Order: sequence, then C-alpha cells, then structure tokens
Amino acid sequence: MKFNAFPVVRYLLYLIAGIVIYFYTHYFHTTFYYVAIAVLVAFLGSIYLKKPLLRGALGLLLFVLSGWIIAFRSTAINQDSHFINHGGFSYYQAIISSNIETKAKTYKAEAEIKAIKTPEGWLPSTGKVLLYFNKDAHQKPEYGDIFLIKNQPQAVEPPKNPAEFDYRRYLENKGIYAYHFLPEATYLRLGHAPASAILAFAYKANHYADSVFKTRLKTVHEYAITNAMVVGTRDDIDNELLDAYSASGAIHVLSVSGMHVAILFGVISFLLAFLKKRGKYGSWIFMGLVLVILWAYAVFTGLSATVLRATVVFSFIEIGRTFFRRHNIYNTLALSAFLLLCWNPYWLLDVGFQLSYLAIIGIVYLHPYLNQLVNPTNPLIRIIWEGTVVCFTAQLFTFLLSIYYFHQFPTYFLIANPFVALFSFAILPVGLALLVFAAIPVVADVLAWVLKLSCLCLNETTRLIEKLPLSTLKGFSISIPELLVWYVILFLIIAFFLRIEHKYLKLAALLITGLALLNIYEDYRQSHQKELTFHYLPQQGGISIIDGKSATFLADSGVINDKKAYSFRIKNYYDQQGVLNQYKLPLSTYRNQQGITLLDFEGKRIVWLQKSFRGKLQGKADFVLLSNNALRNLQNLSANFQAGLIILDGSNKRYLVEKLRHQADSLHLNLIALQDTGAYTVVAR
Repeated sequence: MKFNAFPVVRYLLYLIAGIVIYFYTHYFHTTFYYVAIAVLVAFLGSIYLKKPLLRGALGLLLFVLSGWIIAFRSTAINQDSHFINHGGFSYYQAIISSNIETKAKTYKAEAEIKAIKTPEGWLPSTGKVLLYFNKDAHQKPEYGDIFLIKNQPQAVEPPKNPAEFDYRRYLENKGIYAYHFLPEATYLRLGHAPASAILAFAYKANHYADSVFKTRLKTVHEYAITNAMVVGTRDDIDNELLDAYSASGAIHVLSVSGMHVAILFGVISFLLAFLKKRGKYGSWIFMGLVLVILWAYAVFTGLSATVLRATVVFSFIEIGRTFFRRHNIYNTLALSAFLLLCWNPYWLLDVGFQLSYLAIIGIVYLHPYLNQLVNPTNPLIRIIWEGTVVCFTAQLFTFLLSIYYFHQFPTYFLIANPFVALFSFAILPVGLALLVFAAIPVVADVLAWVLKLSCLCLNETTRLIEKLPLSTLKGFSISIPELLVWYVILFLIIAFFLRIEHKYLKLAALLITGLALLNIYEDYRQSHQKELTFHYLPQQGGISIIDGKSATFLADSGVINDKKAYSFRIKNYYDQQGVLNQYKLPLSTYRNQQGITLLDFEGKRIVWLQKSFRGKLQGKADFVLLSNNALRNLQNLSANFQAGLIILDGSNKRYLVEKLRHQADSLHLNLIALQDTGAYTVVAR
C-alpha cells in the first residue's frame, strides 16, 4: 500500500515535526503568524491551479508552521500574564483545578493562579501551581475551592544528581512551574466556584466510586487494586505490591489508561454485538451506546488525561467504523492523534501517549498476521491464543520505549500478560457493575465477591511471577539515537518476516553490527572508569565511588534503606555508567568517635565531618565534606590544614550554608554547596 493512502498520517507527521522543532529550539517570532497566513493562501491557490507538487510542499510547510505555532502558544510561560513574568508578589489567589491526591502527610492539588498582589496592587494573572496542604488542616480542599495564599510559590528545582529523573521538566510539560507547601496559617479559603460543572461532577463520581470500593472491599490489597484499575487512584498501593507488578510487566494495569478503555471497549462490543444486526439503525444504536458507556467511564475516572485520550481514540475508531465501511484505521488513529496534539502538543512528550499509540499500531499492524499462524478450534484456547497475540504485539512495539524510560525489562511478560488481561477483563466490568448496583444488597454482595476473587488471583499471579528467577532484567540505559536505531532494526526484521526479502535482514544486521561495535567501545570505557560523586540528597549526604562496573555507595543507614530515594536519585546514574555490582556501606562502620570518615580516591584524600566538630584539622585534604552542620566556623580549620575544596551537602541548614559561604570568600577558600550546584563529580584520568 502506497503512502498516498495515508494522507492524515502525513499531516500528523508534519505537525509533529513543527512541535518537535519548537520543543528543541524554543525559538519563535511573531512573523511566523504572517508567514503561516501567506503559506495558507498559497496552498489554497495551488489547489485551485492543480499543482500537486507545489501543493504538497506548501502543505508540508503549513502543517510544520502550525505545529510550531501551536507548541509556542501552548507553553504557559509564554503568556505575558503568567505569574512568573510579573516578578515578586506577596499574596496570590488560586482556585483548585484538579482532583485532590492524598499523600502520607499532605493533600496535593493543582491550582490555577487568578491574581497576584504586587507593590502596585492586585493584578490579574495566570499559571498553574502545585499546592500541598497539611493533613492537619480543618478541611480537605476540593475542586473549585478558592484560596488566598501568603508568599510566593517556589520554583521547581532542576535535577541535582547525574541522570536523575527531571521532575522539573515533567511538571513544565504539564504547564506547572512552581509549588507551595502550605502551613495552615498561610492560606484562607475564600469560597467555592468550580470552573467546570463537568469536571466537578466527574470528581464527585470518582469519590463515590472510591467510597463504594472502600465499603465493599475490606482487604487492603483488593481495595487498592480495584481502586487503581477502575477509577485510577493508586494512593493505597504499598511498595511491595508495586514492585511485584513492575517485575511481572503488569504495572500498566495499576494506572487507568488506554488498556482499560480497550478492555471496556472489547467487553461492550462483545455484549452489544447483536444490535448491529437489528434493523437499519442497529449499527448507529450500537455506536451510540458504546460512546455513552466509554465517556461515562471516563467521567468516573475523573476525566484523567490518559483515559480522555484513549476514549477519544476509540470513539474515532467506532465512528469511522460506523460511517465509513472502508475506513483506513491508520488515518483514523492519525486523526485522533492530530486533534489531541492540536489541543495539547505537550501530550507528545507524555510516556502514556507514546506507549498507547505504539501499542495500538502494533496490534493493528501485526495482529492479523500472527493470529493466522494458529487456528485453535477450542473456543477457550482460541481466546487465550488471541489474547497472547494482542499482548505480544503491543509489547513488541513498546518494549524498547519502556527500556528507554524505565531501564528494565520484564522477562516473563508473555506469561504474565494473558493472566493480567484475563483478570482485568473481570475486574473492570465487574467493578463498574458494582458501582451501578451498589444499592442492591444481594447483587452488590455477589459482585463484590467476584471482584475480591479476581483481585486475589491477579495479585497472587503477579507475586508468583515476580519470584521466578531473573523475573526482571535491570540496568539498561540507551540514548535517544540508539532507541531510534533499534526501532529501525525492529521494523526491518518485521518487514523481512512479512515479505521474505533478504535486503531487510542485511540492513538490520549491518545496523546491529554498528550498535555492537559501539557497545563494545562503551563497555571498554565503563570497565576502566573511575568516578567519585558527592551526591545531593535533601537533609542527607552520600558518596558514590565507581570503579569499573562496581559502585560503592556510602551514607547513613537511613539513606541506604530508603528505596524510593535511591530509585529517584541514584539508580539511573548507576544504570547510565553500566554498574553491575553495587555495595551499600553504612557510615557508622567507618566513622570514628569524632564523627570523621577518612577516604582515599585515586590518591586524593577525602575528610568527611558528620557531627559537630570543634577541634583542629591537621595536614592536607583534597576534599572536605561537611554534613549535619558539623562545622560552624571555618576558622576551626587550622592554619596548618590545607583544603582543596570544601563541600556542603544537603544535610546542612540553609542559614549555615550562607554563613560559611561568606567566610570562605573572606578566607579565600574554595567552597561549594550541593544545594545550589547539585552533585559534584570527580573523574580520574
């Protein structure tokens, strides 16, 4: 099939090109508007004059410019009214614009700033901010609550450790540039005025669903899994269960996403298929019911972005299937993506958006071929085979992207996913049925029992798979160019099997050879690397010493046992450096009675002070690391002591950091604070 058969796909690719150009350059000029208008006029003229080559070139330029302009206008900080562009202010008014997320000690919510108080008075303003309310507050905030808040929100900090997850960029892609922790005395509730009645209803429906599951499902894990799978709330899932789902490759079921909408779409299509054969308007009635149920489910999930996107996609698929007998599924998918990116181009950077479309494309493209390889006559075996094919094709198109983002690969996904899909097919529709019939005792009891059993089977299956040897392969780290090359190789191999033309296999082998040589060089480099890194850890301190493919992490036992902090701040760094062996050493083993740890790295001496020190240091050190406010006066460094670089880690109080910084300037000492600079790395040559 020629590429001309996919016009919407072409337009989508041009639009994406414009969006990507803006994301990488952040350049824009007002003349782009006039150029776009001129190109549009010329494009229409080329249609009238029947100049296909000129029309194609102008169409390409028009859609690229459109993507560029849309991306610029969708970037919140580019608005003159954005609060960041106003400078300092003492108070601001904000309205809660999201559902409330319950954390261990706080309530978390997104809010839209409406006005700020500057020295010149109150000014209208725009911009999103993350608000954290202390749980001790008298009342849990709700969507639509308006607050008067004292002081400015804080800018989100960039990552401060090598290869650390860039949380600032993640929030900026959602239009959020600041956050604010709110003690009770710093804010006042002014009123309640929801900006959207639809969202207000959606969040109330979400809360109703949560209350039903909490009442009917007494076991914590069953309640948590049902709440996550049906309405998208993961607050009650513990880390042990999350790890099990991650290891089995089933973590995606715990976030309401395209898969859940696909399951619901499949169940509805199966149950209502008889309507298509009922009269002239049977297909229309079928389409209407499908759309109503899909969008009702989207409302129950609080209209989350992932479900909203998936609902749009399947709505387009069903509308295209109903109105156009020979509709092209790729054009339908491209049209849905085109409209979604016009609405919010930053969804292009969303992992869920990327994985969802890749999975759907994989299923649509490969499922017809693979499904014909085996034709079981037994209905049960047929269902299992088709489910396995769907899972395999989706995973085949997404596993490279998953490795890029998550640095791991679930080995037994082919075993896990059919069971996950089977139990999900039970949990999702039964969970929704329970919400509908919650007020009917006998029916609700039966549905709750089925739900508990399905959740129990799903949890135990994932735990069993997690315990298998090598259930998860970890430590992968690939760059964007490598990712793109691997996808080219994947498509070449698929093309070889579908067309049996050796040129595809030869080209794939050539690219694999190139990547292998590159990885051999990288492996050699990593085997001989020697690095010392002073990490920035909030209220803590830690050091990594990398020797070849082994890493030693020294810190207090509390830091070593904090798996969440390690995964967020350290793990990606080790993966990037190809670390295979990790040793976590508690400082208490190496610290003397004065709270001093002495280390040596390739001939460089490190003195680490970890508790209040009032003595005099003697000799010489290349690095002096200060933790826990250990040194309050740099005069305590003896005149006979030479310090190459003084490093203040994240465990020191801010006021003391500023005091020592001024002292270092007056004493002509080299000093850095990791709170400001981020981690400091020394590479041995």
